[in-house]
Amino acid sequence: MFVLILLAYSVNAMDRMVFPVLLSEVRSEYNFGLPEAGLQSTLFALGMGLTGIPAGIALRRVNRKYVLVAGTVLFSVATILTVVSFGFWDMLAWRVLSGVGEALQLVAILTVATHAFPRHRGIAIGSVNVAFATGALIGPNLGVALHQAYDSWRAPMIAFGVIGVVAAVLVIVFVRSSFTEQKTAHEVVHYVGGATSFLSRNPLILAVITVMFGLIDFGYIGMYASFMIEHLGLSQADAGFAMGLSGLAAFASPLGGWLVDRLTPKIAITALSIAQAVCGIALFAGPATLAWQATWSFLFGLVASSGLYVGLVASLVKSMNETHSSRASGLFTTCIYTAAGFAGLVFSLFVGEFGWSTAGLIQISGLSIASAVLALALRNQEFSKLAPVDRISTPQPNIQE
Repeated sequence: MFVLILLAYSVNAMDRMVFPVLLSEVRSEYNFGLPEAGLQSTLFALGMGLTGIPAGIALRRVNRKYVLVAGTVLFSVATILTVVSFGFWDMLAWRVLSGVGEALQLVAILTVATHAFPRHRGIAIGSVNVAFATGALIGPNLGVALHQAYDSWRAPMIAFGVIGVVAAVLVIVFVRSSFTEQKTAHEVVHYVGGATSFLSRNPLILAVITVMFGLIDFGYIGMYASFMIEHLGLSQADAGFAMGLSGLAAFASPLGGWLVDRLTPKIAITALSIAQAVCGIALFAGPATLAWQATWSFLFGLVASSGLYVGLVASLVKSMNETHSSRASGLFTTCIYTAAGFAGLVFSLFVGEFGWSTAGLIQISGLSIASAVLALALRNQEFSKLAPVDRISTPQPNIQE
């Protein structure tokens, strides 16, 4: 049942990763300028950001399976409706609505994962990211193939929307609410400590780092393909290949989760942020060859998707008291995707002012360095910790005289 849920999330990634690869043709057909195209590429994330915290709160009262299915159907239908857009504003509306659906699905899945595997939350979150990696690998390459076969950017959008609806139906039929809700002895509290307010030191610092990560990661997702096509002169197929490799790197997410479970959040977030800065320098200041770009695109995905994404989710969950885990998932979603919604626009404005390479160095590497510095202020002793054995409640046998 968990694998089927992850399959539904992989469709989310397919939809998210294919649109940037098709963006040049969409921009040409609708006569969008670069800032307008950048906004279309990433503003779906604003819908995710605005929905994250409300979804986290709602999950304490509403069946997680229902939220997951509703989110999957919503972003799938919005993806299909994107292809019938008349112009800038209605396309933007469908993009934002798809983000709302993606947030509902993501917060529900993260909550299910952290409750189903409470002792290995980093690995569980890493497994969720593997599903994203699957979709991110398939999405750009299948999207380009469908685009070439039907000579239309609309074909992959329609196909992925239909696949999403089918995935939602499979979850309805085969996934039991008893699994997604975990209202059994398996959901005992295994961790003690942690903050009860978002305004506490560790959650607040991690929230700011997550906002910067949203600008970094989605600046890359939304604009890197255009950088390769328009600035480096590579083909659409080459751009799809390089983007797909960054998704392939996310298959290492369980390893990233394993490391995050064993390292302190301060060490993990600081080291990964520095590595991300190095990747940004290599991508935007390095040679214009496909081999170089593909290699560093893979390494960027390894650090960002398998490392920082997993690390920030797990650290935010650990920074909060166990009873607030769904709120922590919602906070992560709001922070990363609210920032991500404007990442493409910010990147394109930097391009207009400084050029492609400098824009990448500022948004990818500069913000990564700032994140590393900020992570040094985290207090490891204030994170929640595994409870002693005698603090963990276990079901007692019903012994009768």
